[in-house]
Amino acid sequence: MNKLAHKFLLISVAHVFVVTHLVFGQSPETLKGLRVDGLKYKDLDLSKATVLRGSSIESGKISSISSLSALSPSLYINSYGIQSYGDVISLRGIGNSQLFGDPAVGLYVDGIPQGSTATYSNTLFEVESIEVFKGYHGHQFGKNSPGGVINVSSRKAGDIHRSKLYASYGSLNTQSYRVLADGPTGDHSSYYFGLNRSESDGYADNLNPAGNDATSESWNGRLGFEFTTEDGIEIGIGGSWEEFQLGAQPLVPRLSSGNPKYSSFYSRNSGIGEMGKISMNSQYLTVKTDSDWGNIQSTTSRNSWELNPSIIDLYFVDSGLAGLSLLRPDLSSTSQIIEERETIWEEIQLSNGQVGEFSWSIGLSIGNEDVTGDSTRLVPLPSDGNESNLAGYQSYNSKTSYSFDNDKFALHAKISNSIGESTSYELGLRYDHEKKQIRRGKSNEYHFFLPPFSPPVDQTSMEHSYDWVTPFGKISKQLNEQTLVSLTSSLSQKPGGFSAYVDEINGNSIFPIAFTEERIWANELMINLFQKNDRLGASIAVFWNKIDDFQFEKPSGSFDYFVDNADKVEVKGLELEFFTHTGDNWLLKGAYGITDGKIKKHTGSSISGYDNLGQPILEFHDFSGKHAPSAPEQTLNLSVTNQFSDALSWTAGLTHVGKIHYLDQTATDTINDSYTLWNASISYSARDWEVSVFGTNLSDEEYYSSLVTSLTGAPGVVGSPRVIGLSVSKEF
Repeated sequence: MNKLAHKFLLISVAHVFVVTHLVFGQSPETLKGLRVDGLKYKDLDLSKATVLRGSSIESGKISSISSLSALSPSLYINSYGIQSYGDVISLRGIGNSQLFGDPAVGLYVDGIPQGSTATYSNTLFEVESIEVFKGYHGHQFGKNSPGGVINVSSRKAGDIHRSKLYASYGSLNTQSYRVLADGPTGDHSSYYFGLNRSESDGYADNLNPAGNDATSESWNGRLGFEFTTEDGIEIGIGGSWEEFQLGAQPLVPRLSSGNPKYSSFYSRNSGIGEMGKISMNSQYLTVKTDSDWGNIQSTTSRNSWELNPSIIDLYFVDSGLAGLSLLRPDLSSTSQIIEERETIWEEIQLSNGQVGEFSWSIGLSIGNEDVTGDSTRLVPLPSDGNESNLAGYQSYNSKTSYSFDNDKFALHAKISNSIGESTSYELGLRYDHEKKQIRRGKSNEYHFFLPPFSPPVDQTSMEHSYDWVTPFGKISKQLNEQTLVSLTSSLSQKPGGFSAYVDEINGNSIFPIAFTEERIWANELMINLFQKNDRLGASIAVFWNKIDDFQFEKPSGSFDYFVDNADKVEVKGLELEFFTHTGDNWLLKGAYGITDGKIKKHTGSSISGYDNLGQPILEFHDFSGKHAPSAPEQTLNLSVTNQFSDALSWTAGLTHVGKIHYLDQTATDTINDSYTLWNASISYSARDWEVSVFGTNLSDEEYYSSLVTSLTGAPGVVGSPRVIGLSVSKEF
């Protein structure tokens, strides 16, 4: 048993003891029911979060975290195409770097905190609700969340046995099958079970029979038990697992990339057996109770994640290497990554619930993340340094082995109260401590020497600690029965860290291995409008984020790849959300966001070539005035749902994502064009049967979910074309 498994076991036992000790001798209040009901219209409180209900999630075919792009204003998931690995989740212009930084937007599933962005389980099924909390919320959640929090709630057990079978089939041989069951196992206990199988032929076909299409297949499962002791302590225990296999990433050259292997939008032309395999399993233990003075809740979780391997054909996606391959087809160039991540996390929170107008909560969080990986990159280089001598190109093999050890500790507290009849406030304070270590070894092997020559590269061993305090304040004023105005401000931080793909030679490196912490001053002014009958609600929010040492990942122009800090970045935006429930049968919802993020100050360097002695020539570039990367200029989502009869309903909607800017090492601004997706579904329900006909991307829009500027020509990750399908479910 490894050290993380030991920690998980010890913490699990300890937190049961602590919570039991805290409530010993107390008289528990009446416990709430175990059932988690679907949200009602009155729960669409736009002053707190964007809320997606289970019915709209199912009708919109929201089956993954990446499907949430633009469903909440200013939210976008730059999907890399292999589950969540390499994804950048941006909310209000604040996001994570692709490989080495901490997440900016936290993810909770059924109250269980997830690990880093790379390990987020991208698959969603049988979801009751999704809440998107915009802006800093670290004073309420155990995980640091300077950008926001996505809170997912799955179907849980009720007071009667329920089983459900589900099957769907659509274009591109897209299939999904589910088996669900839940219910009581006694007077004070229940269970839930879910199993999901999905597969698709993919939509990026390989023209070369020696390569793979971008097919995908996955298995997902979850199992859990909840029971209440005689002393009124609620205990939950469970876990989930996932197996995902990708034939090849849907990564293709773009028409404007200058890649001679570009054929058409969805065509690949790789002669290498690319693939991606991910396996994940997680476990959790929760303990909670109500006492005379408040509520106590403790959550312990463990997540084990493995990528083994991810293989990409660089000759196909990199335009420079693709041009070389036409002249030297005997050479090859690939990138392979193998990585394991294991995380344990413990949260304990005490609160008084809601006593009159005053409430308080105190939380403690502690966790550890271990990351180990091996990266191999095979690239051709000229043996004599003369790039025009094509006959002299031979293989260069770069191998990197790395490990990260991250220890995290946090305390957070919140109080809220009213001032008079129409004013209230909320104050939060959080303290974070993170200790990060990197150990890295690297070898560079040139095969054009006999025997192969391996120039020395220093082995890297570094560590650093980060400590910061985050204050949060919110004041709200009820102007009248229909209007609430609030002003929010926070001063948060993302910790720094280390980049694995940077060479040290004789104790020196051209580019920094360590990157510094990112400091965010976030402000929001929000106006909420609503009616007493909860049939109409709207919110208008203006936000302004001033960011120092903004973290973004970029290549160096050589083989280094690192996180850099832009000195000053400013992000401003406007968000509008509304819903109207007309009569008893119509629901119209909308979400619109504008984000304007600009780099105010930053000068970065890249390698533009080498001198006669083989020393790199550095060229400096001014990034000032460039758009902050990865955040769309605007997002729009509109949907209308009509309950035509007790049995028949339909939903139609559109999602629009504006231009997204990406930067390379020379400060070149590469734009991912805007796109609009149209979706619709119609469902018929009778006698516990439900049949749905659905369509996604009905206009067959060609779009990219992300661009990869670390490769020459910035290839794109293609999004799904039109899919039309049929789903059938039976509940009994």
